[in-house]
Amino acid sequence: MTSIHVKPVFSGATDREKEQDRQKLASDLARFEAAGGKVQVLGNSGIDKATISRRQVVEGGRDRRAGKKAASV
Repeated sequence: MTSIHVKPVFSGATDREKEQDRQKLASDLARFEAAGGKVQVLGNSGIDKATISRRQVVEGGRDRRAGKKAASV
């Protein structure tokens, strides 16, 4: 590999910039919640592989493909 293929990485955020972003996000969230906003926390529950195939998981669920076929007919 020659020097023409090597790109220096100077665009990464510094630790100080990351901490400033964290603090700004935390204050924005606090203001949002204080104004009555609600944050929906999504879970990370697993998929029951006994009742659904890998293909169905990739396609978005058990009934999604059947719905597409029915809609296109």
